[in-house]
Amino acid sequence: MPAYKTRAISLKTRPFAEADKMVTLFTREYGKIRAIAKSARRVPSRLGGRVETFTYADFYIARGRSLDIISQCEVMESFQTLRNDGESLRVGLYLLKLVDSGTSEGQHHPELFDLLLKGLLTLKQKVDPQKLLLRFEKAFLRLEGIYREGIEPRYVLSEHMGVDLRKW
Repeated sequence: MPAYKTRAISLKTRPFAEADKMVTLFTREYGKIRAIAKSARRVPSRLGGRVETFTYADFYIARGRSLDIISQCEVMESFQTLRNDGESLRVGLYLLKLVDSGTSEGQHHPELFDLLLKGLLTLKQKVDPQKLLLRFEKAFLRLEGIYREGIEPRYVLSEHMGVDLRKW
């Protein structure tokens, strides 16, 4: 089983099997990947809190037959301050969901990774979340090549993704 190391942001997690977690990661090198964190839902777990949403870390991943398996994780930033502020948390989750919905698995997009990391780090520094959100949406649209001047970014994003983002 070949293994690889990658720096990634955890976009979301969900329960998998009896005690595992399915983790969706966004990496600079490999794009969006899904991997299993074995026994992450057990109380004495070494991976449990390290793979949670917002975590920016170095992940050591082994290639599996159908799904990759996270073997180790070294957290670089947990973005705990975002979790403590309601508006920052809402905007941060929106950024993660936008990147998750706007990319497909394995799609290599280093500029988008840099944009997401910069956005989360800026949000952590207590800037106005709404201004950051608008700047992020415009930059996301420019990277996707669909930015239209004078049109609300959410409408263009909704059209691009086929989902009404006003509900988010």
